[in-house]
Amino acid sequence: MDMSWQEPRKAYWEGAVIVLVGTLLLLSARQWHGALFLLSLPGSLALIGSGMGLLLWPGDSRLPQYAAWGAVLAALVMPFLALAGEGLSALFFLLALAGCLVCAGRVSLHLFPRIVGAPEVALELKPAAHIATDEFLMAWFKLLAKPPRGDAPQRITAELDAWEDWLGRKRRGARLQALHQAPPDLLKLESTDRQILGTRFRHVRFASEYCPAADMPGADRWLSYGRNQTAHAWLMEHAGAARPWLLCIHGYRMGQPLIDFGVFRPEFFHRKLGLNLACLVLPLHGPRRKGVVSGEGYLEGEFMDFIHAEFQAQWDLRRLLSYLRLVRHAPSIGVYGVSLGGYNAALLASLDKNLACVIAGIPVTDMAAVQWRHFPAPELRMLETLQVSEARIRQAYAAVSPLQFRPQLDAKRLGIFAGSLDQLVWPDQPLALHQHWSGSTLNWYPGAHLTFSGQGAVKATLIQTLKAGGLVDAGVKEAT
Repeated sequence: MDMSWQEPRKAYWEGAVIVLVGTLLLLSARQWHGALFLLSLPGSLALIGSGMGLLLWPGDSRLPQYAAWGAVLAALVMPFLALAGEGLSALFFLLALAGCLVCAGRVSLHLFPRIVGAPEVALELKPAAHIATDEFLMAWFKLLAKPPRGDAPQRITAELDAWEDWLGRKRRGARLQALHQAPPDLLKLESTDRQILGTRFRHVRFASEYCPAADMPGADRWLSYGRNQTAHAWLMEHAGAARPWLLCIHGYRMGQPLIDFGVFRPEFFHRKLGLNLACLVLPLHGPRRKGVVSGEGYLEGEFMDFIHAEFQAQWDLRRLLSYLRLVRHAPSIGVYGVSLGGYNAALLASLDKNLACVIAGIPVTDMAAVQWRHFPAPELRMLETLQVSEARIRQAYAAVSPLQFRPQLDAKRLGIFAGSLDQLVWPDQPLALHQHWSGSTLNWYPGAHLTFSGQGAVKATLIQTLKAGGLVDAGVKEAT
């Protein structure tokens, strides 16, 4: 994929604005109530530090991320400041912090790659605001991340060596698809009726029964994650005659009904389009998490855990598909995934030949490339000393990579949408899937990873692909 960058400037004037706002906030906070001062401290210091970095060390891509994070963190304090009787100060700082977000976004736009085949990136106000939301999310992900420590890097390297040997032996005379064994049909599950903000749904649970081969590296550790062995899903089903289902696959750090329904909107898919919905919780997410935070361990450098997670994700998805077909008598099933869910949707398209359609939204497709772009510099240096490279990990991920498998659907029933300003999933990722899915639809929207909701290109992709799969009537308009 042809890709180019603009050279970083010697200094970004936007950094001066960010430093100024951070300094004003810090000085003003000294006069506020003690709790307000303490709450304002992290945001103001993040702004001052990242702004100084943009003036003195402008090539570091983390600087606009922490500037955006500091601005949002400080903005969260302003409602409390207003309640304390400082309404004008709160309004002033909200506007100033919004300016900091735009400044961080402008720097990000300047550093954003120019990729052949993707829409042109313009250094304007609206795109800067869009990409700033991604920078905040990136900073948040990095602050939550728990990279391997202590003896873990040596163990990870040993597991990688063993996996390469294991995979080499298994691939002799066999296709990669053979590594994805068909799971047993799911005929019974536990179900609880729940309601979130007026949305009624069924919370279902079932034993995953995924069990990696005993000689597969990391198998014992993976099975030790007790909560992960129970699969969870949120179901919404219409009464009466059987209707088509849409199987939804969430993104990284999601897996809670309130967040998942914010993306896979029941009022649109379930009520307006009349589809039944099933949202599976991916391994290590939501109620399946191994730590405090959803998604912990999925993408933080435990390479074998990622491989196990993907094998189990596909296993659980196919088990749930069997339940919808055999027990709920689904006449047809489409799949819709976003981000990490787009990765899994694309992979599932190669493992199930009976899907009506598949929509990959803002999809990751080359996970090794994404990890190498976003891993902290110290972790990359550590991996380099252990002779672990991006190319090596890409080869290790071959068994769970959607780019290594041919889809079992015809191209007209495969849809992709992507953001031209996506900072988490650069445009080369959906472009690679579009090329792999020769003849599929790829629609771009002028936004970032977090700003796809309500975009015309997104709605067009959804409706076009659902129509092609027969899940909605041909008369349904894209503006629905």
